[in-house]
Amino acid sequence: MNQNASEPVAATETLAEVPEHVLRGLPEEVRLFPSAVDKTRIGVWATKPILKGKKFGPFVGDKKKRSQVKNNVYMWEVYYPNLGWMCIDATDPEKGNWLRYVNWACSGEEQNLFPLEINRAIYYKTLKPIAPGEELLVWYNGEDNPEIAAAIEEERASARSKRSSPKSRKATVSAWHPDAHHPPARTSPGSIEMSRPWPLPSSRDPSSKTRCFTCSSTAPEVTWNQKSQRD
Repeated sequence: MNQNASEPVAATETLAEVPEHVLRGLPEEVRLFPSAVDKTRIGVWATKPILKGKKFGPFVGDKKKRSQVKNNVYMWEVYYPNLGWMCIDATDPEKGNWLRYVNWACSGEEQNLFPLEINRAIYYKTLKPIAPGEELLVWYNGEDNPEIAAAIEEERASARSKRSSPKSRKATVSAWHPDAHHPPARTSPGSIEMSRPWPLPSSRDPSSKTRCFTCSSTAPEVTWNQKSQRD
């Protein structure tokens, strides 16, 4: 999609602007370099093989109401039973972590990460093995992808198993009293339908399978000893 001439041109992110706490929090398998799918943004690139099923997170940011949101690019929206939909906003790099720099794939087919909501927090999980030199890309396509649906059900089964363990049951009993005003909070591990990007940067419906980024099939040459990548 071509940008409207009246729309402001997005400022290009640079590695020099990445906060130190973000660099310190990077997993050993990844580094930050300019993105191949959005030339104005920094991206997350694999430096070592990453296995399918690897989980990263949670996504960190300010919790805000929709009315407080000024930029819809760096955020997810999560549903809280007592608060409704709240935005987890990482627009300010100082308030986010390295997951802020994971970019959207140009299509569902290009993605190698997918989002999971676990206990009201957003995590990213690898959908396929990721080789060194590949950019990590996430996409929101709900449970219509069989592999994602299977991975979500695996998370739910794991959560159910943990909740049904003797240790978990004992903790639940000790924390619950019949005269409490409210029941224990319900959680929905792995429940994508309880989280969503708001709205998608392309201003399309979250169920859309296409995005309006200008894609590049040529990835930047990744060298892990670049001076611009601070330790």
